[in-house]
Amino acid sequence: MIDGLAIGLYLVEFPSDQVLYANPRFLQLAGLEALEELIRRGDATHSHVLHALAASDAQAFFPSHVPPSGEPRSGQEEGLVELANGRTLRRLSTPARDAAGRVLRQLYLFEDITERMRTEQALRRSEQSFRRVIENAPEAIFIHGNHRFIYVNPMLLKALRYEHPSELIGQDILTIVHPDDRKLVRQRIHSTADLGELAPLRELRYLRRDGTWFDVESTGVPVEFDGVKAVVVMARDVSERKQMQAQLLQTDRLSMVGTLAAGVGHEINNPLSYVQANLALALESMKQLAQEGMGAGAGGPEAQRQAEQFAELETLLQEAHEGALRVRNIVRDLKSFSRQEEEERRTAVDVREPLGFSLKMAASELRHRAQLITKYEPVPPVHADASRLGQVFLNLLINAAQALPEERSAHNTITLWVRLDASGRVAVDVSDTGAGMPPEVLARIFDPFFTTKPVGKGTGLGLSICHGIIRDLGGEISVRSEVGRGTTFTVLLPPMRPAAAAGAPSPGSPTSRSERRGRLLIIDDEPLVARSLSRIIGRQHQVVVVVNSQEGLAQLTFGEPFDVIFCDLMMPGLTGMDLYEQVLERRPELAPRFVFITGGSYTPRARRFLETVPNTWLEKPFDVQHIQRLIAKALETS
Repeated sequence: MIDGLAIGLYLVEFPSDQVLYANPRFLQLAGLEALEELIRRGDATHSHVLHALAASDAQAFFPSHVPPSGEPRSGQEEGLVELANGRTLRRLSTPARDAAGRVLRQLYLFEDITERMRTEQALRRSEQSFRRVIENAPEAIFIHGNHRFIYVNPMLLKALRYEHPSELIGQDILTIVHPDDRKLVRQRIHSTADLGELAPLRELRYLRRDGTWFDVESTGVPVEFDGVKAVVVMARDVSERKQMQAQLLQTDRLSMVGTLAAGVGHEINNPLSYVQANLALALESMKQLAQEGMGAGAGGPEAQRQAEQFAELETLLQEAHEGALRVRNIVRDLKSFSRQEEEERRTAVDVREPLGFSLKMAASELRHRAQLITKYEPVPPVHADASRLGQVFLNLLINAAQALPEERSAHNTITLWVRLDASGRVAVDVSDTGAGMPPEVLARIFDPFFTTKPVGKGTGLGLSICHGIIRDLGGEISVRSEVGRGTTFTVLLPPMRPAAAAGAPSPGSPTSRSERRGRLLIIDDEPLVARSLSRIIGRQHQVVVVVNSQEGLAQLTFGEPFDVIFCDLMMPGLTGMDLYEQVLERRPELAPRFVFITGGSYTPRARRFLETVPNTWLEKPFDVQHIQRLIAKALETS
């Protein structure tokens, strides 16, 4: 029975040093199967065994054994045996004594624990590797038991802005949970810690050490930790993702508003074109009638009464015309901000113009918060997209207004200063008398997603986008601020080269009229727009009006040639673009004479078309002087 044990047994007698017993397992572990018969006959001594073992193994098996000439150790001993073949044994030795306490025999027990040691070492390595994974994980991970922290990884400490685990270990885990989310967290703790269920992924808010909070996605898994029930919680900071989602939603809304604004602007421009044109012509006719009436009148009471009536009618028409001009400017400003071009349109821009319509757009925000001070010095134009500059100025104005308390509007000021800086660049300063910003905020003010506004009031992308727009224009945007003294943002832009700026048309150029009578064609599916354009052109020229693109094509294909062809870009059926392409194919000499009319709402195809063809195009409502100059130039070159 003993022979079949999995433990090696070895018994030696003192002082004779005779080997009394060695079971097969010991002989196998020691590699002494050759001595089995010698030991069985009782002829083997301990010296035989030591000589049969390798020197290193002999010392490993029996490090404290003393030959017959000495006295063996009297106490029980335990140790490890590291063999040359790489295996590890656990050794236990115990003496047998007589009545006088002398050692008569020594029993050795050997157990092969190699696999167990390897398993334990592998487990320790696995635990170390797992700890390294947890310690270096990008997610915040902690373990809690009885609602208190047992373990926290470095990422959680970093997210919560703690410096050492001891600041959290032993604390109630609800201390890091937003008060509004604590009820939900208690329910999740009950389901995981008490019921052993998995806590599904859920958005929560965690509190940092400084009292600020951030959004996380959290899940919990029930485990056994150091022999007690616990919960492993893994949380990921999703603040940046939520800010991106909010920005995408805002961008989508702005895109929808922009599309709506462009469409509304187009619909307004059609009736506004003929309202404005007809009011201008009616006003001019009224002035002529008044002059004729005054010249023909005898100067009596009746003539005086008619003069007063003419003056009153002229005033009414003038006010109506000014109102129409104001509507036109509002629509143009709205289109500047709603324009959705895929590429910027950079032209010579006087920075005071986009600054002006930005002020209009921000008027409701500024009116109740501050007194506005403007200092506009003469500056050269810059090469930029006016709508993009307007976006920058609007953002700076809104930020300045929101930095000021409403209850001190009489004492608050926002100052706009347009000037040239020392290097010759165009400078625009937007200053407020608000609370100012500390250095740590100032250092991050242009960082994406950084905002000092309350949650839900800003995405932290406005100034970052402004910085990108100005940088792309070859300029700079900087900020100066002092706590308690206010803030100044400065936009610096390189002036446009004189040669390029000279090519831009001057809006104040006098009207040029050609002495030659021309033949003009107007094609527009809005009859009132077409007739108002015809009246603007006047009786000096022969004007043919058609309100159908097919009829216009017939006139151009089979009729006499026209000197100028005003053609609406977007018409049902055969569009102005389609009409142009057919004329280009059939009568190419007429194609350069096209002037396209648009209400300002462009399809992608229309935008590409206008960017490709060399022809002039006009936006509704019409500028009378511009049209007359255009006709004069066309007749001079034809």
